[in-house]
Amino acid sequence: MRVLHVAAYFAPAFVYGGPPRSILGLCQALRRAGIEASVFTTTANGREDFPASSNGQQAYDGVPVRYFPRRWPKRFFAVEGLAETLIAEAGNFDLLHLHGLWNLTVWAAARAARKIGMPYLISPRGMLDGGAMNHEAARKFIAWHLAERQNLLGARLLHATSESEAKAIAAHHLHKPITIIPNGIEFESATSRPTSCQLVGASSSDKSSARQDFDKLAACRTEKLILFLGRIHPIKRLDLLAAAFVQIKAKFPETRLVIAGPDESGHRRTVEPLLASVADSVDWLGEIGGTVKAELLQNAAVLAQCSDSENFGLSVPEALAAGTPVVTTRTTPWAEVETIGCGFCVEQNAQAIANAVCRLLDQPQQAAAMGERGARWVREKFGWDTVASQMVNCYDTILNRRQ
Repeated sequence: MRVLHVAAYFAPAFVYGGPPRSILGLCQALRRAGIEASVFTTTANGREDFPASSNGQQAYDGVPVRYFPRRWPKRFFAVEGLAETLIAEAGNFDLLHLHGLWNLTVWAAARAARKIGMPYLISPRGMLDGGAMNHEAARKFIAWHLAERQNLLGARLLHATSESEAKAIAAHHLHKPITIIPNGIEFESATSRPTSCQLVGASSSDKSSARQDFDKLAACRTEKLILFLGRIHPIKRLDLLAAAFVQIKAKFPETRLVIAGPDESGHRRTVEPLLASVADSVDWLGEIGGTVKAELLQNAAVLAQCSDSENFGLSVPEALAAGTPVVTTRTTPWAEVETIGCGFCVEQNAQAIANAVCRLLDQPQQAAAMGERGARWVREKFGWDTVASQMVNCYDTILNRRQ
């Protein structure tokens, strides 16, 4: 089976958060399962661009990928040549798997697929959730009626990574089959022991700064670390976490807040004043990866996530895989952490978040037991090979329905 994945951005453009990692992990697992998975994407890497592929496909961590030039308007991921190449090489693929919405890359691929009669499925990746829909709502209203709804209606199937995302998709009354398959986890990267500092896609000055942060964290491992891992973006509600940390710090003076992730649109400037009274206990690490990420996941006392919405929220199972309990809010798809007994899922307000974190800090033995339960659970449910097997069944279903 030959499956082409199309996304507006792909590894190593990890500045865009979880999707590039999860698409890469899925493609690697699919290839281990005997599926010829490859990727068409753009050169997008935040405000900058990678070099375009000059001689056909190249490989990234074993996955064939072709990077097409991003053109104006870049913020909408307009792309040069992708649709034309897809049409010209249609005979090389059995199925198209589109990732994400609200960008011209996926629009172009979906339109081309309909033109040549190639079946496709779409993974919205949280972009139909309420929080995502409210961001730039006027633009999305226009885009929905111009093309996005038609692209979704043309899909053979829609893929959600959680029950909450499936409900969000169903609320749009598209009347398309929806399958729920979670993202997977790379357990080795979450549990490997770090020996040096690694910073993803960084300049030499950023790497030097990251090494200093790594050394600083190494020196304060006796302190209780509260970890946020993700994009610094309004939808992540770092304002709530900041207010919660001020309360936590008053009760547990030895705690530190570590914020690791890329700063989108300068949102850090909005959050920093909220942490002014505890600034000496806050570390801003930027985008991290590899061994530094593993170090943080393993040494954190708790990971906190309080987003307005998440289609999956990769940092939660990554933390659990490393044996770290989590505190998340009911606006995310992780209510199950309470059922499993590996964390707390609370109301989305600073007081509730602070109370839950304090419970874990106050009862370290209970927190350790929660982390152990979480590690067992995610290994059973979120291994990439397990996820890939489910996705292959999904692909088979689509191709068997092909008319």
